Amino acid sequence: MRIIASLLINSVSFYIVSRILHGFQFDNFWSLILAAILLGIANATIKPFLLFISLPIDIVTFGLFVVILNGIVLEFVAAFDFGFKISSFWDAMIGSVLLSLFSMVITALLFPKRRHA
Repeated sequence: MRIIASLLINSVSFYIVSRILHGFQFDNFWSLILAAILLGIANATIKPFLLFISLPIDIVTFGLFVVILNGIVLEFVAAFDFGFKISSFWDAMIGSVLLSLFSMVITALLFPKRRHA
């Protein structure tokens, strides 16, 4: 259930970002869904390795290098040429920040945390 919810949240976030940034382009609905699936797989497999390798740079930049890593992972997903295109690396970096922001907001709206009194 959580995987399906995460896939839907990422898909909606991708759609919103593609409407804001002209550098994000999807050919059709299925390329949007496939991009969300591939980004989830890449974040689960490739990103931890990149975070481990870049740990010294992350420490020096106080974690800001993670934004660049997110852009790299997003460019990696777009490189598979399945209908998802990113026009520049800057669009990938801005898009990764917006994807994180929209995913966080949508998750908070759909699944509010219960406060125990």
